Amino acid sequence: MGRVRTALSWAFVRGPAAAYELADSGSSLFGIGALAAIVLVGALGSGVGALVALVAHSPVGDAAFVGGMIGLGVVMAWLVLMLVVVAVLWVRGVRPVETATGELSAGRHAAAHSSGWRRRGEPLVPLSLVLFFVIITVPFGALGLQARSAARPAEQPTATTNGTVVAIHEPSWFDKGSGTVDIRYAVSGVEHTFNTGRDPGDEHFFRLGDVVPVEYVVAEPGKGRCTWTVESARSDQTFWLWLAGGCAVLALLSGAGYLGGRLRSSGRRGG
Repeated sequence: MGRVRTALSWAFVRGPAAAYELADSGSSLFGIGALAAIVLVGALGSGVGALVALVAHSPVGDAAFVGGMIGLGVVMAWLVLMLVVVAVLWVRGVRPVETATGELSAGRHAAAHSSGWRRRGEPLVPLSLVLFFVIITVPFGALGLQARSAARPAEQPTATTNGTVVAIHEPSWFDKGSGTVDIRYAVSGVEHTFNTGRDPGDEHFFRLGDVVPVEYVVAEPGKGRCTWTVESARSDQTFWLWLAGGCAVLALLSGAGYLGGRLRSSGRRGG
């Protein structure tokens, strides 16, 4: 019974902790071992599937493929289990190496060995995580607001016509993107030109002489913009604003967890 318990412990607790410790050390053995496990378990699954197909008189190729996919799924599930085990250890304030070896650090070496890992009584959420979510919220929100501005409907009635790409401006050394283009269109015999990005999104890319749809204000025909750019911006604003909102929520939650942990720690020290 003790051997069974030990085997289960290595499969579901100590093994994942040891794997994470190896990955965290920066050793290439973790990547090599993960690839080897995927290949071996996938091959084993394919072999078992082929044997089952031979016994059941079913197509061997299909069964081998299904078995290989099941084997791959088992490896992926074990890697996810590793992250779950590490999260539980973080909450408990126990380092993965202690769980993997069964030895607890003590004495003057304990603090050095615990570097970078949460110890008991410390906040569950590190300040670096809070700052990370705050920092990435800013550029995502800026991209969302920029797309929202480009996709905003005109305040006056609009109409559409066809325009032609008449000039291409390559990006300079310090400019990002693929450059800009000049699009010329005519309304009531009067020609107008506007400049826009060469890559409007939605799998479009402007080339010289391309005919593109243009939206313009009826009362002021000189105010035109590419319809493709507007449509792309409308889809982009949803993506970027939702992403920024999700990061902002995570920043608030992690910030609350950090402050709560700090207050609890202060209360223990004060007591």
